[in-house]
Amino acid sequence: MNKVIISNSAGETIKIGQEFAEKLKQGDVVAFFGELGSGKTAMIKGICKGLGVSKGVKSPSFVFLRMYKAKFTVYHFDFYRLRGEEELILFDYKNFFYDSAIVLLEWAERVRDFLPEERFDIRMKILNENKREICISDTSSKKPSLLRHRT
Repeated sequence: MNKVIISNSAGETIKIGQEFAEKLKQGDVVAFFGELGSGKTAMIKGICKGLGVSKGVKSPSFVFLRMYKAKFTVYHFDFYRLRGEEELILFDYKNFFYDSAIVLLEWAERVRDFLPEERFDIRMKILNENKREICISDTSSKKPSLLRHRT
């Protein structure tokens, strides 16, 4: 199931993330796809805010991972600078991707072959300077789609 949302600003993207966070539960994985500047980090800021993360959320571009404590533990990955699959394997990604935390993955296209089958995909596209298209898909076949219950 797909849901397409148009955002007209970074602030609106953050609000969309906050609303989406209300539907997440422990163990959910959210994979973000999109070009540089498409709003992935803004959406993640909103999700984290919706989960009650109080400290500043920023992209972990230089460290791969930031961990936040709130309603749930949140792992925020950024694979923009990933140098290859070997680096991901050495990082022992399975301890994070299959944990009870909520996992948010920026630049998921770089680790596509390692993504869990049960996840949400968020594809972000730049429409113009401020406008973004956000397509949310639930790849899960075993659990009821959260998107059906979204208002």
